[in-house]
Amino acid sequence: MKFKLGWLSFGFLIFYAFQQVTWSIGNHLNNGDDIFYFLRGKAGLYYPFHLLVWLLCALVSYSLFYILFYRYKQKTIAIICYILIGIPLMIGIRYLMEEVILFAIKGKHNYSADMLIPLRYFIDNIYFTIYYSAFGIVFFFIQLNNFQQKMQNELIIRNRQAELSFLRSQINPHFLFNSLNNVYTLVYQGSEKALASISKLSELLRYMLYEEEERVALIKEVRYLQHYIDLQLMRYDFVPATKINISLPADCTLRIAPLTLIPFVENAFKHGNLRDENLPLIIDLRLNEENLLFNVSNKIGNFNKDHTGGIGSENVKKRLDLIYGDQHTLAIVDFNEEYSVKLTINLHE
Repeated sequence: MKFKLGWLSFGFLIFYAFQQVTWSIGNHLNNGDDIFYFLRGKAGLYYPFHLLVWLLCALVSYSLFYILFYRYKQKTIAIICYILIGIPLMIGIRYLMEEVILFAIKGKHNYSADMLIPLRYFIDNIYFTIYYSAFGIVFFFIQLNNFQQKMQNELIIRNRQAELSFLRSQINPHFLFNSLNNVYTLVYQGSEKALASISKLSELLRYMLYEEEERVALIKEVRYLQHYIDLQLMRYDFVPATKINISLPADCTLRIAPLTLIPFVENAFKHGNLRDENLPLIIDLRLNEENLLFNVSNKIGNFNKDHTGGIGSENVKKRLDLIYGDQHTLAIVDFNEEYSVKLTINLHE
């Protein structure tokens, strides 16, 4: 938090002018005094000195709380020092400015002789000192509150970014582990698809490792989704039962958080039964204006999950909540033999 002397002075100038005008209007209504008295009579050097005195008081109180309350975190000491040191110091500043310096210039005291007795002068000025110095204290706490709110917002953002990074770091190893297993199987079997699968895997790895943007082109995300689907289909020694429809305009400029779609498809390939023509794997992606409609459904296979199963999908759910909030809907249905995912995201930016 920065020491804002300029803003304090500017705000105090407005405050001082406002209270002088309101006090003059009040005196005019109550006593019939000239409403512009504060511009006449004592005007000249008196009001600039008067303004400077109380501005210095506001600055002293602001500085005291800024140093002790904010910099050194001594809240109780700040209050005690304001009462025992600040108030007497500010009263002393007024006495020096108005009763010594201004008297030397004009040859006239602001207070009458009987009020210049130290104890009387001190008691009479306690109210005015607290009144004007309170502006500096209020200014400090407003600034402190704004600063703390800003820090809180930045902390929330940093925590959100850290959580997103953590969730993504969990998705990638899980995704990589499954893809390497698929390639290993093809290589082990001596399949002619092995080289193509390695090529597609390298493209996927490049996307996973070097795509650091918060949003990527939807076309790019879909391209790598297709690479992943192709890579998965290579590992079957039969013709999988699938219905894949990915429809995206060539001129699409929408953007999406990377690795949002792949884990749902990964889950379908890993745990789905692709032999049943009556319940094929369905992957349907299309756009409705700026809404992405993404559906995945599959017959549930009779496979035991490994110990890392399900990490990707759960993380994507959390990522969707963090990134898109109420701009998305996700419905997952696990019923009888079928598992389905329906995802809608408003990609408007």
